[in-house]
Amino acid sequence: MVELAELLGLPVAGQGEFGVWSKPFPTRNPLYLGPMLRTMRFPGQIDVHLNIGSRYAEIAQKGAKLISIRQDATSLARVEPVDLAMVADTKLAAADLIAAVKSMATESRLKQIAEERASRTREYTKQAAKLHATIAASVGNGPAIRRERLAIELENGLEKDTIYVTDCDSGRAMDPLMSFGGTDKTYISTGPNILGWAVSASFGAKLAQPDRPVVAILGDGSMMFGGPQPLWSHARYSAPVTTIVYNNRSYNNERNRIWTFSAGAQFKQGRDMTCYNGDPDVDFAKAAQAFGVEGETVKEASQIADALARAKRANVEGRPYLLDIHVERDGIGAASAWHPGYSIADKRTRKV
Repeated sequence: MVELAELLGLPVAGQGEFGVWSKPFPTRNPLYLGPMLRTMRFPGQIDVHLNIGSRYAEIAQKGAKLISIRQDATSLARVEPVDLAMVADTKLAAADLIAAVKSMATESRLKQIAEERASRTREYTKQAAKLHATIAASVGNGPAIRRERLAIELENGLEKDTIYVTDCDSGRAMDPLMSFGGTDKTYISTGPNILGWAVSASFGAKLAQPDRPVVAILGDGSMMFGGPQPLWSHARYSAPVTTIVYNNRSYNNERNRIWTFSAGAQFKQGRDMTCYNGDPDVDFAKAAQAFGVEGETVKEASQIADALARAKRANVEGRPYLLDIHVERDGIGAASAWHPGYSIADKRTRKV
């Protein structure tokens, strides 16, 4: 895919924010724009959209021919009309496209075409990278742990060959500040509405690739969905995996749906019934220790680097490790700690 994109100077967009299972195209390649959206400021109006492999990127755009190559014939062109639908192995299809393009123009002509397109894309992605860095620097210097600061610490602290298993809706906003694909970290995730699988999935990744570092990151909500039970397997089978709980004491995904897609009473009152997880606070480090996995809580940004180093040492020595990182709540309604007060004990008529 990199060869095909560079051959023609094609701007590349990855699978959209939902259903992101992997990031195979190098996210630091100057031709990579980020996730595929229905409307994009750059490159603006296009004439051809070539979708290779993504189930979520068959987006018909006015005035553009849509070509879609998939291995799965049953879902091909299921949602939107496709001008040219092809069932093929994606790697072989890309190789055939490269050969076809090379047969249609001289090497010098192809270089001319590629450079004109690529120069504009490189300038755009360069400016986008500067913007991301500026935003991260401006919000990540205080003692509170913002997701931008955590992203930078992970980018600086994780090995380039790390397998990064993420099950974290809130934390996916960190992705643009990190490097994946190609010679960088391998990205493994799920489709939407699947929570709590990352601890188990990271065990599978380490079993398949024992000589590569493996890190699982999931939200506190996801951790409670899937539970800490897979940590027992990490301990029993000496799986040197680092599990990071992105702990904002909040079900942000659920709150976003409640407040964004509904104008009901919860939205009007600025409250939600279920999404604040901070009363009582869950001590995931202690929970990990109960399952035989070392763990620690990280509450200040200055502590992240040293905590990551301790986790790495434990992994090198053959032990799993958990970091419960308390991240500042953000997003719609996240500042609210309200939840309905209810005591079953107070409802008793007999003290039993």
